[in-house]
Amino acid sequence: MKKNYLIAAVFLLQCCIFFGQSQNPIGCGTQLSQKEETAFQKSLSKIKTWKKGNTKKAATVPYIIPVVFHILADGTNINNAFTKEQMKCRIDDALLTVNKDFNGLFPGYITTDPRFDAVKSKMNIQFVLATVDPDGNPLEIPGLDWHPEAHVADGYDARIYDYIWYGKNNRYYLDVLVVDEPNTGQGPTGSGHAFLPIQDAIPRVAFNHRYIGSTCGSHASATFAKVMTHEFGHYFGLKHTFQDDCDPVNDGMADTPPTKVAEGCTRNVLNSCGVYANAENHMDYNTECQNMYTRDQTNAMTYWLEDKTVAKYPRGLLWDPANLGAVGVIETAPVANFNSSTTAVCSGKAVTFEDISLGLPNSRVWTFEGGAPATSTDKNPVVTYNSSGNYKVTLEVTNSLGTNTKEVQNYIEVDQKSNANLTESFVGTFPPRGWEVTNPDKGLGWEKRKGVGHNDSSCMIMNNADNSVVGALDYIRLPYFDLTAGQNSQLYFDVAYTKFDDISPDVLKVQVSTDCGLTWNDVYSKTHTALQTTAVATAQANNWIPVTDANWRKEVVDLGAYIGSNNVSIRFVNVSGYGTRVWIDNVNVAVTQATTPVSDFASNMRDTRCTSLTAPFVDVSTGNPTSWNWSFPGGTPSTSTDQNPTVIYDVPGSYAVTLATKNANGSGTIITKNNFITIVDPYKTSFTEGFEGSFPPADWEIINPDNKLAWEQHIGVGHNSSSCMVMNNADNDKVGEVDEIILRPANLSVGVTDFSFDVAYAKFDAVSPDALEILVSKDCGLTWESIYKKTHMELETFESADANNWIPTSDSHWRTERVILTRFKGESNVLFKFKNTSGYGARIWIDNLKFNFDSKETPFSEFTVENERLCSDLPIAFNDNSTGEPTAWAWSFPGGTPSSSTSKVPTVVYNNPGTYDVTLTASNAYGAGTAITKTGVVVVKSKNTLPFTENFEGSFPVQDWEIINPDKDAITWEKRSDVGKGDLSCLVINNADNPTAKIDELILKAVDFSSASTPYLYFDLAYTQYLSVYDSAPAPDKIDILVSSDCGLTWTNVYSKNQIQLQTVSPPIQDDPATTGANETNDWTPTKDSDWRAEKIDLSIVKQQKNVLIKFKNTSGFGTRIWFDNFKIDNGPNLTVTKPREVDNLQGVQVYPNPSSNVFHVVTPSNTDNYTVTVHSAEGKMIYTETFAGGNNTEKTINLSGKTRGVYFLNVTSSAKKTFTQKIIKQ
Repeated sequence: MKKNYLIAAVFLLQCCIFFGQSQNPIGCGTQLSQKEETAFQKSLSKIKTWKKGNTKKAATVPYIIPVVFHILADGTNINNAFTKEQMKCRIDDALLTVNKDFNGLFPGYITTDPRFDAVKSKMNIQFVLATVDPDGNPLEIPGLDWHPEAHVADGYDARIYDYIWYGKNNRYYLDVLVVDEPNTGQGPTGSGHAFLPIQDAIPRVAFNHRYIGSTCGSHASATFAKVMTHEFGHYFGLKHTFQDDCDPVNDGMADTPPTKVAEGCTRNVLNSCGVYANAENHMDYNTECQNMYTRDQTNAMTYWLEDKTVAKYPRGLLWDPANLGAVGVIETAPVANFNSSTTAVCSGKAVTFEDISLGLPNSRVWTFEGGAPATSTDKNPVVTYNSSGNYKVTLEVTNSLGTNTKEVQNYIEVDQKSNANLTESFVGTFPPRGWEVTNPDKGLGWEKRKGVGHNDSSCMIMNNADNSVVGALDYIRLPYFDLTAGQNSQLYFDVAYTKFDDISPDVLKVQVSTDCGLTWNDVYSKTHTALQTTAVATAQANNWIPVTDANWRKEVVDLGAYIGSNNVSIRFVNVSGYGTRVWIDNVNVAVTQATTPVSDFASNMRDTRCTSLTAPFVDVSTGNPTSWNWSFPGGTPSTSTDQNPTVIYDVPGSYAVTLATKNANGSGTIITKNNFITIVDPYKTSFTEGFEGSFPPADWEIINPDNKLAWEQHIGVGHNSSSCMVMNNADNDKVGEVDEIILRPANLSVGVTDFSFDVAYAKFDAVSPDALEILVSKDCGLTWESIYKKTHMELETFESADANNWIPTSDSHWRTERVILTRFKGESNVLFKFKNTSGYGARIWIDNLKFNFDSKETPFSEFTVENERLCSDLPIAFNDNSTGEPTAWAWSFPGGTPSSSTSKVPTVVYNNPGTYDVTLTASNAYGAGTAITKTGVVVVKSKNTLPFTENFEGSFPVQDWEIINPDKDAITWEKRSDVGKGDLSCLVINNADNPTAKIDELILKAVDFSSASTPYLYFDLAYTQYLSVYDSAPAPDKIDILVSSDCGLTWTNVYSKNQIQLQTVSPPIQDDPATTGANETNDWTPTKDSDWRAEKIDLSIVKQQKNVLIKFKNTSGFGTRIWFDNFKIDNGPNLTVTKPREVDNLQGVQVYPNPSSNVFHVVTPSNTDNYTVTVHSAEGKMIYTETFAGGNNTEKTINLSGKTRGVYFLNVTSSAKKTFTQKIIKQ
């Protein structure tokens, strides 16, 4: 295993703190914002005041804390599956560990370091599994809320709020959310995180299922299982003991010495802070020896346990006696209740009963009239009924607080068959009375779904989307029927379904039995393709919900073959194909119906934005019709006598459909469904959508694959209006999540169409890449073409220090975006789609979406500079982006050649460095458009002349050098001021902490080679490849050097070396396994001349070129640092590198805090020098400069608020020409 010790910058930026378990580092993700840190510090004085007042719970009465584990993943998606029984075993073990830790019951508590005996402390507390859910229903397994179908991977996924129970129905629980990877970015090694009482977050612990307990398949050892104790410590108000490194204030506890993270369990050794650490503290990361809390820590936890007013979500509500009774962890007066596997059986069949009484009864007596046995004291007895009849059931339950009885007359029906029609819409209890759910694998089964239904608010579903056992069978049986006098007997029900794909064959069957379930006959069977009622994209299928009438279809099943039978059983059968959910509503069993039909029909194609629609109609009439008479006004054909005709509609409008049916007994009913078919009429009249009416506007469609945050209307905010459309990425924490809204189609067949909209956006930071894209389709959505796309950096219209809560309130916050539609001119049906891709950034605000059809407007002039880089002496291309289909262009290029142009796409050469303006006026048949001047849009940098040298003694980045750091992380090209060849400064790239395949590039300032016939590049290189006895795999660091003579459009490789070829040290430095606290390879620096090697590169491929760029490209192999010094570029192959005059280092400068969220303080020496402070971005752009006098004024404050998070370079230069350079990190 590679030993990897991250630099402080990476450590702080990534917030990845690791436990030190052997071969298995685990991370706690608990962290506080700056605001929360302030709140924590304020809370310390309140705890101190409370402690002085001796306001303390009697030690003889334990705190009882109800705990529930919400299992939101079962490991199947990561090949680490576990069962409900295994998780129950792990939970029991985990709570046993936590209870022993908090109460000091492990032997290790007795034998902790004697130095801390005076402050060692324990609590009188018991963590107990809740037995009742927030709705007052007993849990099947205490403390276990089983939802593996949720497949929640990330502990910060917004979906976890759907499962938290704290405060629900005024019941309070310590919620543990069990997921795959609780800490974003830490992957499977992250153990968990928790929220402190001072945080305005619903209290909870997120935990990795791998590390719950230490048995029944857990990945944790017995000592590592104590990590749960660590997280519970956070939950009750404790921070890490290593908080703020060696700061004496540390974690706010006066009796925990300052320490750094996980410094080990060895006693009698001073730590790096110069003190003896309390290594065995539960709030450190030394998992091999965590055994104690201190007195101040238990006082703090007790304060928060007593609190019911200070915290937004008080912990004191957990142990309130009324709450403990409500969640079922202490006895209350018992309330008898029971249920059973079914209430209707045939004689000789068994029924399983379940005691679901409240109040924690400890004994019970059942009485079963007509059953065998007739009585029982079991909690869940099985009873057989051998004789026909209706029988009562009685349950009497008792605990120390009393006895309660429940008796239900005629609860069990034996051999009772109904000859009445049945209608079930699933609005009551589930399963309904007389129904029976059979779930052979004890996994997912038929269940009720609230909030979704066909013309009502509930239905029945079978969740095949998470039913991963292909072929798994699940049944639900209806009550028994007597069809002796049946007439036109039928079963009909509504179904909704969208298939996942063609190879996930869910099957729905209906079966009938006439022998009490001994044998079954299929009377209905449809696979996924035939069952489908609505087609959606595969990406949306798993989360699809039927919300419209068109999503449902009535299915009719003939029961005529069973008329005359007095014992008919009917059941639905689901065969999982690991596809999607099957939705069923409005189940009807018509034992007797009218002799003539009741007409009804359906179609799964009812509306379109296309120019035409082919609608297949399905007859779903009841009563067995034999002839059909259809009427389709507006369709082709307009009439039909087929049972299931197909009709074409090709004119925009809404159309009614009528059906009349007959059978041998006469005419049935006539049904007309108005506006059943709709072909959307495209926009063809100019309009502006200001989002002040209903939302979405008529015939727009919101596509929200995860059924979470989506495009929405925001009233009270708009651009010169009272409302707008917004996409809330501030709370859309699934990076990459796509949300779309499709407009009503537009008719662009006449003239020019102008399209524009207003946007407002303040980015959250540089690494939260929200993106807005507009796509167009000419083929009714079959294919889409992007016509506009901007990510957060380009999209921003205003810079805010509080982007999460920013609202555009002034005209200057908005920008009008104009999109050219020329290539769609002449199309009569064009779809437009706004697509948001969340970067977990900020809100995107849209208003005044405007279409101007057959526009007679003059152009709105606009242009872009096409080149990525602008170089002197090389052509720069410009492109017209004006609206209105201009036919003439008037360009002005002061300082360029040519200085003007009438071309649509001119190219211009600027021979001299400088900053230049460009002006464009576009014209069309209706006149000259607006004139646009972009001030300073062309910036041409100067070039270096030969010879050129750089030894990195000055400020860095060097002026006009370009650092390219694609992932915007903390690791990039940087200067070191303690290492060098011939001095103490050089250039370095840190691959020791740079993940494999990460690329970082450095482009030098352009060089003029026009007079160089044999140009060469020289530099000194130092490197040792990564070698470890633990890991024989190579770490393939690589350096490429490329040159370009066309301003970076194309590059030619002139140097390429891998880790073996780069090696300059012989023999290579290898990590010593005996030094567990160091890594000799990672920590190596070149200290001797022999560590360096001179490199010489022939650049003749770009000889005699006016403008040459040289690029150093590093590809990390997660190896070691690569060191560079003494760059020289000159004409000739045998030149030696002459060291320029050394620049003195400025001593005595301090920069703190570093990292910082906004403000940095710079302390300079107390002398009479003047000082100039500059701050450059990693790309080399100067963002701050100030000159001030020395003397007594030795401290200067630099405020970088509003600047993006990342790496910056601070340089201090004295009037005596001494310099100081340091990398600073803005968090």
